Amino acid sequence: MTPACYVLHVKKGYEDREKSIVDQFSALDLPFEWVLDHDKDEITPQTLETFHYRGNFNLAAISCALKHISAWQRVARADAPGALIFEDDVLLDINNFKPVLANAFDEADKDWNGQAYLSLGDGCALYVPWTKKKKGRHLYRAAYARAADSYWITREIACKMTEWVDQNGFDLPADHLIDHICNTLDIPILWLEPTIAHQGSHTGLFPSTIQDLERGKWTDRLGWKIKIFRRRYIYPLIGKDLTLKP
Repeated sequence: MTPACYVLHVKKGYEDREKSIVDQFSALDLPFEWVLDHDKDEITPQTLETFHYRGNFNLAAISCALKHISAWQRVARADAPGALIFEDDVLLDINNFKPVLANAFDEADKDWNGQAYLSLGDGCALYVPWTKKKKGRHLYRAAYARAADSYWITREIACKMTEWVDQNGFDLPADHLIDHICNTLDIPILWLEPTIAHQGSHTGLFPSTIQDLERGKWTDRLGWKIKIFRRRYIYPLIGKDLTLKP
């Protein structure tokens, strides 16, 4: 199965991110659609009223959340059984992406009837503890989603998520909004292991479009590697399970 794919992006600027996405998806021979709705300079009071926005975060974070919601709307309207959704700073594991994803889909169909939210990447350096992993298993239940840079949802789940926003509005950034909706609607959140995506804005490859970070790229990369090592290898030794809510 060739999954439908949507990539959140902006209409102008960030050509480095655009080239990165085009190159990666070309290498994977994977078609995709840009989600360009709701750039931050297009958000009006009417937009916020339409989506019943009640939060107090910055326009970039509002724009990001609205782009995710727009992607869910597209998935809900489409004929495909579901879709992959990516933010434009995502870095995919080209060699392992397709085979690992295929195994994950098989496992989700077998164990969860296909109806689950699949976190594909290692956003925020979140990993299933190696002490908890089982041979041949790729999906693990978690209390919350990793960062919203890369995930899979079915059309049925997309319908539920968009209906929830229509009824309740939103007052959270995208990743926390996903957590809240999934937990409220009892949609299983599953972490994929091994991960097949990374966030370029975490590694320092791309500057964050939401947070105003003053760190240099070298500092970002070193700090990210240290964080990964600590969370991936040290935390399990002291019994800290990142799949559980802090």
